Amino acid sequence: MSNLYFQALEKDIFTRATLLTYQVQELHQAHDFSGVDALCKEIGQASGTRFTVVMPDGTVIGDSHENPKKMEQHATRPEVYRALGGQTGLDTRFSRTVKEEMMYVAVPLQNENHETVCAVRAALPMTDIEQELNTMVRRVVSVCILAGIVAMGVCIIMVRRITLPLHNMSRAARSFAEGDFHLRVPRQATLELDELAESLNIMSEQLNTTLSTISEQRNEQNAVLSSMDEGVLAVDKKERIIHMNRVAGEILDVDHHQVKKQLVPQIIRYANLQEFIKALLGSQRPIDRDMSLIGDVEKQIQASGTVLLNADGQSIGALIVLRDVTQLRHLETVRSDFVANVSHELKTPITSIKGFVETLLSDDWNHEPNILRFLEIINQQAGRLNNIIDDLLTLSRLEQKEGHVMTEMTRLSGVIETAIYLCQLQAGKKNIQIDCICPEELELQINAPLIEQALVNLIINAVKYSEPDKKVLVLAEKHEGFVSLCVKDEGFGIERKHLERLFERFYRVDTARSRKLGGTGLGLSIVKHIVLAHDGTIRVESKLGTGTTFIIEIPVTEGE
Repeated sequence: MSNLYFQALEKDIFTRATLLTYQVQELHQAHDFSGVDALCKEIGQASGTRFTVVMPDGTVIGDSHENPKKMEQHATRPEVYRALGGQTGLDTRFSRTVKEEMMYVAVPLQNENHETVCAVRAALPMTDIEQELNTMVRRVVSVCILAGIVAMGVCIIMVRRITLPLHNMSRAARSFAEGDFHLRVPRQATLELDELAESLNIMSEQLNTTLSTISEQRNEQNAVLSSMDEGVLAVDKKERIIHMNRVAGEILDVDHHQVKKQLVPQIIRYANLQEFIKALLGSQRPIDRDMSLIGDVEKQIQASGTVLLNADGQSIGALIVLRDVTQLRHLETVRSDFVANVSHELKTPITSIKGFVETLLSDDWNHEPNILRFLEIINQQAGRLNNIIDDLLTLSRLEQKEGHVMTEMTRLSGVIETAIYLCQLQAGKKNIQIDCICPEELELQINAPLIEQALVNLIINAVKYSEPDKKVLVLAEKHEGFVSLCVKDEGFGIERKHLERLFERFYRVDTARSRKLGGTGLGLSIVKHIVLAHDGTIRVESKLGTGTTFIIEIPVTEGE
């Protein structure tokens, strides 16, 4: 702004100097230098402008404020120097003559030959100019400040119209975050804010519905887990506890409320259970194991573990179910001891009865036919009872040794051949052929007499429940991680409803036929316990009228 003002002022001074030039020209031509001085004083006083006329040698012949004769040479003044050179001169400086800051504009006065005959200078004090400029600046600043205050007030009003609804929405959002979904954002005046308010209200309703559903599901889940008799433990892949129910906490002697996100080794002090969890996370397949937890009180538990999957079917850890079977194991031990003790007590009188009956059946006694028939029945039933006692004692010994049998690397073909040889006599009576398929080099870490007894029991069963002239096949194969032993017959077959209970003690598919064939009802139970003692499994496949297959699977240890 100041530059524009000074440019306008420069042009004004130039115009005044030019106008004076025309009047000085006539006086100069007449060499009326006193008239020039008088003209300068007259016009200068009338216009408030200082005029000075300077000859080419620097002599002042006219000045509106001073006596020219008393003034010094002006040829060296910048504006005069340029004007005497034929150009318009401009300068701003402090005047020693009038003692003020002045703006000078000098124009040349030329004759017909374009020669400069003198310089006409006009000047105005800068003090007035600066005062006027400062007044203008103050007015502009005042207007700007007033406009800023007005604009600020308008902005405050507009901002409050926007921020107040936003503040209300922010308060509603905080209420939603704190779980209070009853607050609603009111309708707004502007379209955009009204849409935002409506979106917040919809979001509140959806969150309320979703969280209510999640809370209900969580309560149901906690109720189910808390009501279970089994302990439930969930861990992630880094062995951090995801969840533990009350029963699991009681089994492991920990507070189930304080274990979430804790590492398994920090909470569970039982090394065998820690190893079980590591194995489960590493194998990514279901594992079942019986173990003892030795603490202040020894506990017997059954641990069943499986892979824990998320909604996308991806593995995120493991789920372990713990069953406290301490009381059950105690009862089983009591039962086993009772059976063993009773069997031992019955063994002696049964042996005595059988001995006396055999003596009475000898040729030294001449009995009537009815007495002889009764003695034979007594002898038969005594023998059957003796067999049952022998089987019960065998079962008792197996239960005591389960998981602790002595094993050694054994060639399977020899064990199978011995078992077949022991069954050949009974098979020959029905003309039943027993075949064996087993690789000669196949070896397995087993207790040979026990596996032999299991095979004998299965082969004898196959012979008993097959028609004459049939075949029985014993097949041994090695698979990845285990060896299978199969005994397959072409007998009567077993209905599906009997398969689940087939290995229970004294369970008979056909009671009459079993007694007629002399079975005790304990043979398959003995087979099952022998297989369990080798950490194996046994299953049966059968179809009525086509035959039955018993399949034993024994795991292969490292190095076999």
